[in-house]
Amino acid sequence: MQANFKTVVILGSMAIAFFSRCNTDVDLTAPYMSIPVVFGLLDAEADTQWVRINRTWLGEGDQTDAALIADSSEYSSSRLEAQFVEVINGVDGRVFTLQDTLLQNKSEDGVFFAPEHKAYFAPTRVTDEMNLNPDAQYRLELVIDDTTEVEALTNMIAVTIGNITRPPMGIDNIRFGFASVGSSNVTYPNYTFKWYSTPGASRYDAIVRVHFIEHYWADDYQTILDSSRTRMIEIPVGSEDPNNDDGGELIKKIFGGYTFFSNLSTRLIKSPRITRELGVWDEDSQIARAFDFVLIVANEQLAIYLDINSPVTGIIQERPEYTNINGGLGLWASRTTQGVFGIGYTTDTIEHLQEGDETAELNFCTPNPFSDYTCN
Repeated sequence: MQANFKTVVILGSMAIAFFSRCNTDVDLTAPYMSIPVVFGLLDAEADTQWVRINRTWLGEGDQTDAALIADSSEYSSSRLEAQFVEVINGVDGRVFTLQDTLLQNKSEDGVFFAPEHKAYFAPTRVTDEMNLNPDAQYRLELVIDDTTEVEALTNMIAVTIGNITRPPMGIDNIRFGFASVGSSNVTYPNYTFKWYSTPGASRYDAIVRVHFIEHYWADDYQTILDSSRTRMIEIPVGSEDPNNDDGGELIKKIFGGYTFFSNLSTRLIKSPRITRELGVWDEDSQIARAFDFVLIVANEQLAIYLDINSPVTGIIQERPEYTNINGGLGLWASRTTQGVFGIGYTTDTIEHLQEGDETAELNFCTPNPFSDYTCN
């Protein structure tokens, strides 16, 4: 028993001596490997295509300090060559060279370098020969330091005139009626938006845009006008995924009339020193144009990215990573925007907006000079 005790003491002493000689410094910096990070959304209707090309970095010290340095996340112009190639039936065609430029529209709030940042662009729709082809695919190609090659491929979305059937396109005097004012009560009719999907489209996000002019007064009696500004807010109608991206599928989305009033009530400031004109008066058509119905259309790659990065509502908080960039990270996809613009509104809508309990203090009026609810 005594021998065993001596053995334990000796082994313990040897272990202490061994670990005391070990280096306790831990290197948390992994082997450095810069990875390209690319985000580009092609739009056949846009006159310029924009692409963000950055890189990952790793260094010693506080990484939030490194993030404030442009060289940490941006490539110098001499290191990078970028372009995208039109592919039709598997055959390469036109080449669009991406040029770099510095933009000043990045918010200074945040941990990354701002407000100046580098972006890459290629002019399109300058001439008919420069238009992107909705029936083609486009392959992104990057060469970094003459060695690293990055590729990605995306299809486009066909833009079909007239695929939105409600509200109908091409009719000049459409009016939304979000309220029906009766002698004793107010009801809020639903409005059913309808459209047919187009080839290449995998997701639709529908919104209603509301346009108005805010006037700011120097006094509560609204006698001295201080300033005015044009504003727009977007009210989500919802998202819808077609069964496939072949096109031709009828899609319906219901928008409740009360949603319009509740959004304005909760999102706008109520003050006696703010008055608001709903829309702009069109003298020729005799209508106050205040609304747009807009579809933001995503192809398959963008639809997958949006689905994966949507807010997590279940118990499992982990989300998978998605990238379609070969040799890097990010997204190379396409989108387009369609809509019916300059829609008017009914008398009941502006009456309830002006007199309803939730919205009366927003001080809305109509620029229609012939209305009982005119701003004049």
